[in-house]
Amino acid sequence: MKPSHLILFDIDGTLLSTKRRGWEPPFCDALEEVLMDEVKFMEDSIQEVAKIHLNAYKYRPGGKTDTQIIFELLEGLDVSEEEIYRLLPSFREKYIGRLRKVIQTKEDAELKPGIRELLDELSKRSEAVLSLLTGNFEEGARIKLGTHGLDAYFTFEAWAFGDYAKERQQLPGRAVEAAKKHTGRHFTGKNIVIIGDTPNDVKCGRHLNVRTIAVATSGYSLEELKAENPDYAFPDLTDTQKVISAILEPLPR
Repeated sequence: MKPSHLILFDIDGTLLSTKRRGWEPPFCDALEEVLMDEVKFMEDSIQEVAKIHLNAYKYRPGGKTDTQIIFELLEGLDVSEEEIYRLLPSFREKYIGRLRKVIQTKEDAELKPGIRELLDELSKRSEAVLSLLTGNFEEGARIKLGTHGLDAYFTFEAWAFGDYAKERQQLPGRAVEAAKKHTGRHFTGKNIVIIGDTPNDVKCGRHLNVRTIAVATSGYSLEELKAENPDYAFPDLTDTQKVISAILEPLPR
């Protein structure tokens, strides 16, 4: 059977979660280092750079791309959009180096309920292409998934990562194009399935009329997610057969 459904999983909060130290320290330390090394700040701007950690402490990164997070944390500093894009490769290298040191084993990432069973079942379905739609940089995604061996389930050739994506809305189109190159099939409409834990996951593919499945396994309640009108919403993904039906079966009219 030829694949009929492109199934795109978010990572953080949906497949697994890392502790706060797996985001804020490596991300902010890398950002500060890049700014201090490669951007000429006036003396009175150094204090502004030092506020990055303080801003990040109150910041909700869920549903955003790594590139978008950089732009938002730097809002108010005298760094142009062109300069931020120029610095992205350097930042990514420094961030990934730090991330490798704090995300290494299963103890560093919590696997969400029902994920292993769901991926096991979906991987047996010839009609399903399993891939990712995540705000993580690609290498960061691989590091996190590797803690529980989840990378083995996914087709990285049909991906959408947060590299150079300033908004999550850019990702679904990228995934569709990547999947077309990998499979030869152009997935459309409700045969594109986005599974995520934030309102941004629900909203990002609306322009493509995708199927959305929201799961309340992170900082957003089931009620908050239902308010975004996903096609389905679950407290978690432990009911494997019910979730597979929501992913693959025709939607009720």
